[in-house]
Amino acid sequence: MAFYEGWCSGKDDGCCSDCSWTQIAIWTVVVLVVCGVIIVLVLAFGVVRPPKATADDAVLQRFALTPADPASNSTVSYNLTATVSLRNPNMYRAIEYGALAVTFSFNGTRFDDSASVPGFEHKARKTATVRVTVGGADKTIKLSKPGVGEFRAENDTGKFGVEMRLDTVLQYKGRSAKCPLVVVCPLQLQLVDPDVAATAFQRTKCTILRAKKSGC
Repeated sequence: MAFYEGWCSGKDDGCCSDCSWTQIAIWTVVVLVVCGVIIVLVLAFGVVRPPKATADDAVLQRFALTPADPASNSTVSYNLTATVSLRNPNMYRAIEYGALAVTFSFNGTRFDDSASVPGFEHKARKTATVRVTVGGADKTIKLSKPGVGEFRAENDTGKFGVEMRLDTVLQYKGRSAKCPLVVVCPLQLQLVDPDVAATAFQRTKCTILRAKKSGC
């Protein structure tokens, strides 16, 4: 005990005043707070995250194929409505979307590209909803022979696998880069009678494809 008091009480060594545990603790907290603030600022302003998307609802009221020989001359008639939600996960960056081109495909073959959605501003940490309705009668669908067979098989069950795709170019607020973006939503659709209550749609996560370029 005598040794400790003698070693720490001198005026010249500064042991107790300069290296006190209280001061060390205070500076440690200060450093941690500063580091935390820097990390938050980097995540908020230095890192951009692409939007997230889900297919929230979809109704298929008509989907009829008229096969042909060759199969690529087959025609299809359809009525389809789909709703997709886009969420901006960025804390402080809004997203500016260009016009969204919407297409629908069956068995890897596109059968509708008539829909589009005007561009809009997507505020930070907000969700935007995109809803489209498409329809057509006797439109050519360039299916392969196996594709026609798959349509018949799915028609027997009344459930169809349809892919919805949205193509756009986005720009993050405060950045100059224009970034191509593709949203792909696999839809499992139950064919329903317009006069009967629709079957509940199972919410589906969509895939986001974005360009690998600086600023995106």
